[in-house]
Amino acid sequence: MTSLSRKRSQPKDVASGKKSKTDTDFYDKQNLLCKLSTEAGLILKNGSQDNEISVPKVLFQKQLGTALKNYSENLLETVQTFTSNFEEYIDDTKRFHKSLMSCVLTLDGKSSQTDSVVRIFLGVDVIQSTLMSLLLDKLPEFMGDHDDYIFDNGQKVYVPRLLLSQYRFLDRIVDGQTLSQKLLDILSVCSLDVQKEIMACIPDIVDDSQHEQVARKLRDELLGNKDLTCPVIEALTYLNIMPDLVAEIRTSVLDILKSFSIPDLPVVIKFLLESVTAQDAAEVVNEIRSSIDFTTSSKLSSEKLARIKTGVKLTIEALKDKIQFKRFITEAWIKVLDAAKDTKPLDLFILLILSWLKNNKDRKSVESLFRNRIRSGNITQVGLEKAFSHHTEVLREYFPSIMSLASVFQRSPEPSICFIGCCMYKLAFSFFDSYCKQEVVKNLISHIGSGFAGEIEASLDILAELIQDQLPEMARFATFLKRVLDYLDHNNLSVVQIKKLYLMLAKLAFTSSQDGSYLQDDLHIIICKQLTSINPKYKRMGVMGALSIIHALAFSAESAGGAMGDNEYSEVVQLLELVQNNSNKDPETRALFLDGLAAVMATEKVYNKVMLWVANNMTQVFEENYIADTEEDAELTSRTSVPVDVMYGLNNEAESTVVLNLVPLLEQQLDDERLKRNNSSKSLLCLSPLFHLVTVCELKTSDNNLDNIDALLGCPVLMVKPEVCEEVKTMSAKEKDIVCSAIFYCINWFREVINSFAPMSNPEMKAKVIMRLKHVTELVLQLETCLSHHNNFQPPLAIFDEVASPVVVPSTAAPSTSTAGSKKKGRKNTKKGKKCPTEDVSNANDTTFTDILDKSQDTTLLAKTKKSIDMSAYRPFFRELNFKVFAILQAGVITRAALDSEMNTKTTEELQIGLPELVFLLEDLSLKLNHSLIATATKRRSFLHRSSAKNVGFAMLDQHTPKEIAEEMAKLLPCLCDHLEETYTFFKTQISNNDGLLDAPNRWSAKSVNMADCFHLLIQCIHCLFSWSGFQSESNKSLLEKCLKVMVKRISSSQNKNSFVSLQDSFGIVFQYFGVMVEACPGLETGATLIKLLMLLADKCQRDDVNDKLVSLAKMLLSRDWVGPDGQRLKGAKHNENLQVVIKCFIEYSDQSLEALEVLSVSGLAEMIRLEKDECLEEFGSLHRHSFPVYYKVILSELINIVKKIPAGRKTDSSTVQDDRLASWSTAVKVLQVATSLTKVFSARSNLAAALKYGRQFLECFLRQSMPLLDVIFRRRHTDVEKLLRTLQQSTRMLQHLCGHSKNVKDMSLTNQVPTLKRALETLIFRVKAMLILNNCQDAFWVGNLKNRNLKGDEISTQETVKDKVAPSGDGDGNEEEKDPDEAEEGDEDIGDVSDESEVEVSQEEEGDNQTTSTTSAGGSYSEIF
Repeated sequence: MTSLSRKRSQPKDVASGKKSKTDTDFYDKQNLLCKLSTEAGLILKNGSQDNEISVPKVLFQKQLGTALKNYSENLLETVQTFTSNFEEYIDDTKRFHKSLMSCVLTLDGKSSQTDSVVRIFLGVDVIQSTLMSLLLDKLPEFMGDHDDYIFDNGQKVYVPRLLLSQYRFLDRIVDGQTLSQKLLDILSVCSLDVQKEIMACIPDIVDDSQHEQVARKLRDELLGNKDLTCPVIEALTYLNIMPDLVAEIRTSVLDILKSFSIPDLPVVIKFLLESVTAQDAAEVVNEIRSSIDFTTSSKLSSEKLARIKTGVKLTIEALKDKIQFKRFITEAWIKVLDAAKDTKPLDLFILLILSWLKNNKDRKSVESLFRNRIRSGNITQVGLEKAFSHHTEVLREYFPSIMSLASVFQRSPEPSICFIGCCMYKLAFSFFDSYCKQEVVKNLISHIGSGFAGEIEASLDILAELIQDQLPEMARFATFLKRVLDYLDHNNLSVVQIKKLYLMLAKLAFTSSQDGSYLQDDLHIIICKQLTSINPKYKRMGVMGALSIIHALAFSAESAGGAMGDNEYSEVVQLLELVQNNSNKDPETRALFLDGLAAVMATEKVYNKVMLWVANNMTQVFEENYIADTEEDAELTSRTSVPVDVMYGLNNEAESTVVLNLVPLLEQQLDDERLKRNNSSKSLLCLSPLFHLVTVCELKTSDNNLDNIDALLGCPVLMVKPEVCEEVKTMSAKEKDIVCSAIFYCINWFREVINSFAPMSNPEMKAKVIMRLKHVTELVLQLETCLSHHNNFQPPLAIFDEVASPVVVPSTAAPSTSTAGSKKKGRKNTKKGKKCPTEDVSNANDTTFTDILDKSQDTTLLAKTKKSIDMSAYRPFFRELNFKVFAILQAGVITRAALDSEMNTKTTEELQIGLPELVFLLEDLSLKLNHSLIATATKRRSFLHRSSAKNVGFAMLDQHTPKEIAEEMAKLLPCLCDHLEETYTFFKTQISNNDGLLDAPNRWSAKSVNMADCFHLLIQCIHCLFSWSGFQSESNKSLLEKCLKVMVKRISSSQNKNSFVSLQDSFGIVFQYFGVMVEACPGLETGATLIKLLMLLADKCQRDDVNDKLVSLAKMLLSRDWVGPDGQRLKGAKHNENLQVVIKCFIEYSDQSLEALEVLSVSGLAEMIRLEKDECLEEFGSLHRHSFPVYYKVILSELINIVKKIPAGRKTDSSTVQDDRLASWSTAVKVLQVATSLTKVFSARSNLAAALKYGRQFLECFLRQSMPLLDVIFRRRHTDVEKLLRTLQQSTRMLQHLCGHSKNVKDMSLTNQVPTLKRALETLIFRVKAMLILNNCQDAFWVGNLKNRNLKGDEISTQETVKDKVAPSGDGDGNEEEKDPDEAEEGDEDIGDVSDESEVEVSQEEEGDNQTTSTTSAGGSYSEIF
C-alpha cells in the first residue's frame, strides 16, 4: 500500500499546480476525464507532446475502472460523461493523433514506451464498448486525403490503420457480437481504403465465436463489391468457419477467379488451396488452371509491369508452398494435367514445381506427364519462348529442374520430345545469368560424351545454333568446347557429327576476336596430323576439319562485310591442295571432300579467286576422267565383259559421240579393288560428287546459269543393255556385280543431273529432266530384277557423310507377306503400268519399256506382278535429291523440239510427268517432310550408337530450316492440289462406272495402283505440312494463312476473292475440301492418313458441325470391307494401325463418346457371335474375325479414357448433374459387360490381355469416381443403382473367370495382371458394403464363396470346391492372404466372386435363404431394395 500511495501522490502534485517548465502542454480541463485519468496516473497532453503515464498499464486500468464504478451510483451516466469528455478531447486532430500513439511510461525515474491512450482505455471493461463505437464512428471521416497520414517514429502511418490497430489482440472483449456488427455496419459508409483496412484487421479483432457471422457478411461483400474481393479473401483465410460455408465461399471465389488482377492472385490462390479438401482438390485445381492467365499488354508502364511480375512470382510461390506440403494437391495437379487436352499458361510452371519436388516417384510421373503434354502438342517451342522471355526471374528459381528435364528429354528417342529438350537448353542459355550459361554448356558437352547418336546430334545442333546466334557469349566457353576433341577417338562420332564439331571450333577460332583466336594453331596442327594419317578414319576427320576452316573463313569475311584477304586465300588454297594430295588413294575420302566442298561453296560466299581455282581444276578433272569419245576409241564398247551400248542420249545426233564412260571405268575399278590398287582419280564413287561440285561452281560463276554444261544433261551413257537384266540369273558373280553396280552408278548419275538442272526455267532443259526422271524409274525396275538374283550384293556408297558407319543391306530383302504391305509392292511393280498419253518418246531404247506399259495398263493385277525386292532398304545407296527438284511437279505439258543435224526443227513432242515419275517424286517428298517438319505426333529414333538408315540421306535438306521447307511447300501446294484432284476424280469416276462398287476388278490395275499411291502420298505430304509444330508460332501465322488460302480459293472460287475469311473459318473450308475425298479413298491407309489430316483441321476449327461430319466420315471408312489385290481381307500390323486411327476418331469426335462406344460394342462386337467365320457386319464392314482384336482393344482403352473424365460425385452437385453422371456410368458399365462377356467366344490371348488390363483400370476408376456418386444418389435412385450393380456384377464375374483361366494356362503375361485385378475386386467388396452402411442397409450385405471356373464356366478341377456360404464377418474376406500358393489362389478366386455376389446378383432361392429380417430404417434393407 505504501508504494501505491507514493505512486498516486505524483498526479496529485501535478493537479495541485506544481508544474515544471516542460509541463506546459497539459490538457487541464476540469471534467471527469481529466480528473479520473489524473488520479489513476495518466497525464493527458494537448497534442504537442506524448501523453504520459506514471503507473503500469494494468494497474491504471484497474484503478480507472474502480474509480468509474465508485464515482456515482449511476454507472451508465458516469460512462456516458467520461465518453463525452473523451470525445471532446479527441475532437482536436493533434490530440486525437497523440492518443493513438504510444504513451511515455515514467517509472522509478526511467522512461519507456507503452500502449497508446486509446488502447489503454479500451482495456477498461466498463467503458470499452462505448469507446469502441465512438472511435469506429470516426472512420467514415477519413476519405484518403493528405491529412489522413501522420508520422510516428519517423514513419508515415495511415491514421485509420493506426486506429484499427488499437483493437487488435485485446486481452478481453466485453461485447464481441456488438463489435462485430459495428465493424460490418461501418463498412458501407467508409471509403475504399478504410474498408480495406477494416478487412485486414477483422481476423485480429473479431472473437472466434463471431467468425461464422462475419464470414457470411464478408461473402456478401465478396459478391457485391469487386474492389474488396482480395481483402475479403485475405480476411476469410484467417477466419475459423464451418467446412460447408468454406466450400460455399470457395465456389463463389472460383466463379469470379478470372476477374482478379495478377497482383491479387497470391492471396486468392492461398485461400483456395488452404481451404480445399482432398475430395474437392481436383475440381478446384482445374478451375485455377483454367482461370489464371499471366498474359499482359506490352503497353503498360514499367511500374505496372514490375507489379505484375511480382504478382506472378508470388502466385507461383503460393502454388509451390501448397503443392509441397499437401500431398493431395500434388496428386490433383498431376491428375488434372494428365486429363487436360488443351494448353494453359500455368501448365509449365506447375510441371516445373512438380519436378522440383524431391519425391522420386512424383518426378518420374511428372516426366511422363511432361512427355505426354509434348506429344499432344500442348507444350511447344512458342510457349516456352513466351514463358522464358516474360517470366525469366520465376523460371530462374527452377533452373535445376529445367536442366534435369532438358537432359532427360534430349535423350528421348522421339524427335518432338528431344526438340523440346533442346529448346529448354537454348532458352536457358539465352535468358539466364552467366552461371546458368556455363552449366548449360557443361551439360551439352556431357551429352556429347554419352556415345548415343541422337543425343550427340542434338547437343551439337544446340551448340552450333548458340555459336551462330550468340557468338560473343559462346566465345567465353571456348575452353570447354575444345575438350570435345577428346571424344573423337573414344565415342565413334559420325562424319556429320565431326563436321559440326569442327565447324563450331573453326567459327570460334576464326570469327571471335580474342577469346577463341588461340584455337587456330591447335586446329591446324590437329587437322594436318589427321590428313597425313594412313588411317582412313582420321583422314576423313581431317577432311571435315579443313572444310570447316574454309567455311569459317568465308563466314568471317562475309560477317566483316568485305572480301577474303590474300592471307586467307593462300590459307584456303593450301588446305585444298593438302586435302587433294592426301585423298588421291582413297576414293571414299575424296568423294567426301568433294561433297563437303560443294556444300561450302553452295551455302557461303566464297572468295571469287577460290571459286575460280576450284572450278578450273575440277572441271578439267571431270572431263579427263569420265567423258569419252566413241569416235576416238571405237573399241570402247567391245572391251567390256558384259554387253554395253550408248544409251539414254537426249542430245542431237551431232553430239552423240561424247558419252559418259560408265561401264569400262567400272570394270577397271572392280579390277583395281580385287588387286588392291588404290586409285581415286577415276573412281566412279567420285563421279556424282565431282559433278555436284562442278555444277555449284558453274552456278556461282555464271549467275545461276548452266548453259555452259547443259550438254551433260542429255549426255548418253555407256551402259549395260536392258536385255542383260533378264539374263542376269545365268551370269557369274563378277558379271552380276558389274551389272548391279552399273545400274546403281547410272541411277545416281541421273539423280545428280536432275538435282542440277531441275531448277532451270528453260523448257528444253525441263523436258530433258522429265526424261531423266523416266530413265530413273526404268532403271529402278531393272535393278529390282537384278537384285532378286544377286542377294549378297553390296551396293556402292553414294552418301559419304555416313562412311564411318555404312548401312548394311540384308542379304535377302524379301517382301512382306502381309497383304497390308501391298501398297508399296503395287507401286514398285506397277511402274510398268501406264505411259502418259501426251508423251511421245523418240528414243529407240524406250520401245521395250513402252510395250510393257501398254500391255499391263488395263487388266494386269497387282497379285500377278509381285516384286521380290524391297527397294526402300537400298535408299541410303542413292544420291539425295535436292528440294528444288520438286519444282518439276509444277511443270505442266512441255513442248520439246527435236533438231536435225543442221539445227532445223525436225519434230515436236509434248511431255509431262507420268504416274511412275510422280510416285517417285512424291515418295521422296514425303520422306523429306517427315524428316524436316517435326510434328506433334510421336516418332521414335533408334537407341543404337549408330544412326538409323532412315536418317541417312538428308544432308542437303538439313542445310535448310524447317520454315524454309514449309515456305517451299506453300509454293508447291497448288500443283499438289491439282494432282490430288486428278486422282480423286479418277477414283470417283471409276466407282461411278462400276455402279458404286468400290472393289471392282479394275481397282487393281496397274494404273489404279499407281493412282492410289499418288493419292496416299499427296495426302501424306499435305498432312506433314499442316501438322508442323512451327505453325503454332505467331511468326509463322502468315505462312499458315497462305497455305490455307490455296484450298480456300479452290473451293470458294465463286465467292469474292477479296472477302475476308477468318483463320478458324479457313480451317472449316479446308476441312470441306478434303472431307469430300473420303468417299473415293482407294485404301484404308489413304483413308487413315486423310482422317488424321481432317482431325487436325477439326481441332483447329473447333466447331460441332465439323466434328459431326468427321464422325460420319470415319464411320464411312469403318463400314467398308477392305480387301487386297488377291481378294483377301487386309490384315497385318500396318492395317491394324490404320484401323485404330479411324476407330479412335469415330469415338473421340462423337458428340456423345459413350454412346459411340455403346454402338460399337452392342451393334458391332456383340453381333460378331452370330456371324459365320468369313462374314463381316453390314454396318461395320471392317469388323470381322481378323480385325476383332483391334476393335476390342480400342473400345476398352477409349472406355477408360472416357470414364476417367467423369467427375466424382459430390453432395453439393445438383440432381440433374448426378442423374447425368449415373447415366454415363450405366452406359460405361454396359460397354464393359459386353466386352468381357465376349471373351468366352473370342478367347485370343490379345483379347484376354486387354480385358484383364482395362478391366482392372475400369474398376479402379469406378471405385474412385462412381462409388462416391452412388453413396449420394442411392436413396433417391436405388432402382437404377441396383441395375448398374447387377450389370457390373456380370463383368466382375467374367473377370474372375479370366483370372482363373490365366493361372490355369500359366500364361505369364496374363498372370501378371491378376494380382492388381484381384485387389480391385476385393476393394469393391468393402466399398459396396460401406455404401450400404452409409445408407442404413448394412443388414443386406452378405458374402459367399463361389467356385473357380474357366472361360467356359466349367469348374477348375485342380482346386477344391467350396460350397458353403459364409456369413459376413470382420475377417471373412481377408483371411486368404497367408495361405499356401494353391490355397491362396483359391482364396483369391473366392474374393473375386464374393465381390460379384455381394454386389448384386443373387438367385431367388439363395436370396430367400439368406435374407435377413427387413428393417424399418429410412433407407430400407438391401433385401427390400433388390
